[in-house]
Amino acid sequence: MSSSKELYNILGVDSAASDAEIRSAYERLIAENPEGTPLHESIVRAYTILSDMDSRAAYDITGKVKNAPKRRRTTPGNGIDKARYTLNTLFLAGAAVTTILFVLQLSGTLTTMPFYWACGASLLIKIAEYILRLIP
Repeated sequence: MSSSKELYNILGVDSAASDAEIRSAYERLIAENPEGTPLHESIVRAYTILSDMDSRAAYDITGKVKNAPKRRRTTPGNGIDKARYTLNTLFLAGAAVTTILFVLQLSGTLTTMPFYWACGASLLIKIAEYILRLIP
């Protein structure tokens, strides 16, 4: 790359742009330049690098593109992705409940049974989410 700001120029954003600004610029440019147009590949490449925190940091420091992260193509609104997101959200909520129950158990205000139930439920949710990862 000839300039350390080339990827930012492709997307038409400043080097201090937030992730939301970069995504907005990408979505606008992709809508204007559908697949097959000359700029499409460079827009996708610039967004792929700038949307990944590690790649962007390396690019900002060196001005060069190292190994661009590979993005898996998924359909927006894919049912499996929605299920995984929901299960992850439930797991995080279960982890919070488990933490609260653990503190209450340590303080002596609660028996151990609710804590074990919460741990078991969180574990089952995480296992289900991992199983969904096996589905392409």
